[in-house]
Amino acid sequence: MSPGLAHRIEKAIFESQFHPAIWGVLALTFISGVFLMVYYVPQFGQAFSSVERLNEQVPFGWMIRRIHGTGGSFLLILLFLHLAKIFYGGDYKVQRPAAWVAGVLSLAVAVWVNFTGFFLPLSQHSFWGTATVLSHLSFIPYGGSFFADFIRGGKELGGAALTRFYSMHIGFAALLFILLRCDPGGEWDGERAGEKDRRRQQGLWTAWFTAALLLGAITFVPESFSDPLREAVDPLSNPGGIFLPWYFLFWEETLKFFTRAYPMLSPVLILSFVVFILFLPYIDRNPERRIFLRPVSFGLGIAVLVAWVYFSFVGMANARYGEKIVLPDRNLLVSEMRGARVYLEKNCAYCHQIFGRGGRREGPDLSGVQLRNRSPEWIQRFVLNPRIYQPGTTMPGYEIRLEDLEALAAYLLSFDPQKQIFRTVERRRFLDLGLNH
Repeated sequence: MSPGLAHRIEKAIFESQFHPAIWGVLALTFISGVFLMVYYVPQFGQAFSSVERLNEQVPFGWMIRRIHGTGGSFLLILLFLHLAKIFYGGDYKVQRPAAWVAGVLSLAVAVWVNFTGFFLPLSQHSFWGTATVLSHLSFIPYGGSFFADFIRGGKELGGAALTRFYSMHIGFAALLFILLRCDPGGEWDGERAGEKDRRRQQGLWTAWFTAALLLGAITFVPESFSDPLREAVDPLSNPGGIFLPWYFLFWEETLKFFTRAYPMLSPVLILSFVVFILFLPYIDRNPERRIFLRPVSFGLGIAVLVAWVYFSFVGMANARYGEKIVLPDRNLLVSEMRGARVYLEKNCAYCHQIFGRGGRREGPDLSGVQLRNRSPEWIQRFVLNPRIYQPGTTMPGYEIRLEDLEALAAYLLSFDPQKQIFRTVERRRFLDLGLNH
């Protein structure tokens, strides 16, 4: 690639200025957040009803909720694009390195602010999505379980967790404002007045474009950024079809990959990556700013981008759990058929797979129940109260009739882990129409 062409590409991509848009979206999010605080009741039994009342009865309350939720997501996108521009343009080489550190911390804090706010409506969607994220955090060796318990205020998501999430949402939002104040805004000493004016003009255009996108998202796809408030939380009933926040799909799948592939090394790998990104200006001492003349930086940036896209799509695919039921490839007994129906109705696929199919990868694969020599009575007692056998488990107890418990145990014991002969059937077809054997 010729130097002239490389220069034109870099100029076209990285001349955008994001600070006016960032501060504009931040102001909208803060103001709408103050309005929501007036009506929100941070109590476990009243949180959902207070948000629902705000959404349906308070004049323009629905609009304020949309602005707040969409603004938080747009702020994340803008902060990410701002950091990408600084990285690929090499601006951290001429600005104060502390500005890069403040930018990285701002993005991390913004993710946490969005995540703590995601839990606050206490719908089925937000409760179980949060429970899934914290469960994956607890898988990190040497402290992950302690960190998850500290956030929850114990082993379960309850009133203590709601208080902590509400406090962190407000406190970290204030911290985000302080960190953004540390960023010099893309200007540095010695820059000519004409150059500064040009950058400000570009910033205004970016702000107007962001405002148009924000208005379109609030109008046409509000549920992509705000809780749809379909159902109040029921901690004893796992819902179906819950998607995690879009900004956590990458983190969740990355954590699962490293903690399972490299269980002992995963904390070192994660910590090394965080330190490298945070202190990049102090590690990269090459004075060259142009990205195409920095092959190592260019390769690392592309690798991170590809990993983010890949793991995000993997997370989206894993969210489509429970759409099929896994059955042994033979004629089933009546009790086994009934157990499969109980398995679907209780949405066990939210946490479990069978032969690596039909569910999320949250809990153990249930095709190995027979291999572990579990008796039907043991399975029934475990389903009723799993914490007797595993005190730290996130699996809730289920109130299931005895005949359904017996059927569920028969279904789980019907799989032969040695042969692994099975078939899959669409969930809706199995529940609505049944099967002819």
